[in-house]
Amino acid sequence: MQTKMKNRIDLHIHSDHSDGCFSPEKILATAKSRKLRAISITDHDNITGVRQAIQLAPAYGIEVIAGIELSVMHKGKDLHFLGYFIDTDHPDILSYVSFLREERLKRAKKIIEKLVRLGVRICLEEVMRKAGAASIGRVHIADILVEKGYAGHVYQAFDRYIGDYAPAAVPKAKIAPEDAMRMISNSGGLSFIAHPGVDIVPADLSEMAKSGLNGIETIHPRHSSAQQKYYSILASGLVLLESGGSDCHGDRIGNAMIGRLNVPYSFVEAMKAYLEYDYPSLPHPIEEIYEPGRD
Repeated sequence: MQTKMKNRIDLHIHSDHSDGCFSPEKILATAKSRKLRAISITDHDNITGVRQAIQLAPAYGIEVIAGIELSVMHKGKDLHFLGYFIDTDHPDILSYVSFLREERLKRAKKIIEKLVRLGVRICLEEVMRKAGAASIGRVHIADILVEKGYAGHVYQAFDRYIGDYAPAAVPKAKIAPEDAMRMISNSGGLSFIAHPGVDIVPADLSEMAKSGLNGIETIHPRHSSAQQKYYSILASGLVLLESGGSDCHGDRIGNAMIGRLNVPYSFVEAMKAYLEYDYPSLPHPIEEIYEPGRD
């Protein structure tokens, strides 16, 4: 039992450098208290949190895998890709993060303009203060709405004002799956589809596997035990790697899901074994992502 505990991991965690509420140091401390062997901070469109965690990791005796979560648009659906073992100094990653930071600011301005028209007294400056060093996200706007009494909690703020189908909704910038996989591959990393049980069909996974997908997040809080088994079998059939994690954001009320799922370290070992071999990079330059009019 002790060996099993020491070989547990969590490869899907969000810090306060994106839309989580825990600092990288708090995440590491929690991971250590729960006897995790490895973690990955996979912030949305941001790598500053995982960089900090990597620097702090030796003091906690925990392996930190450089990660990121990217939003993609596929057949009209908003999907998420996880990148693992990326080079956070790679020009493609840095260009993308810079691009998305500006896009997030533009989106926040548009959301606030809609909220003002709805009679909500909120301004960009207070949202920016709330976000701090993090890339601005809807959750920071939701926090302000709660603080000002427009909503009882963050989830209500999304439902009432800024969720995907709410009055102040503004779509976020997204890239194609092929662009996300190419960028992750170019930076030396591995691309995984996040929580496929939420909004994707097996045919899409098969199609993506042919285009460069490396793995599937089989273990996730929104996957039932039957779904976990199903996606594990599917990954094996498509010759894809597996990943898993809590998708912890902290719930804005201090709850830490970190390490609550039984994700084995063997997933990381399989990723490392794969990375020991040369695999072909995807065609076309990353600059194609940023063609005028694509956003």
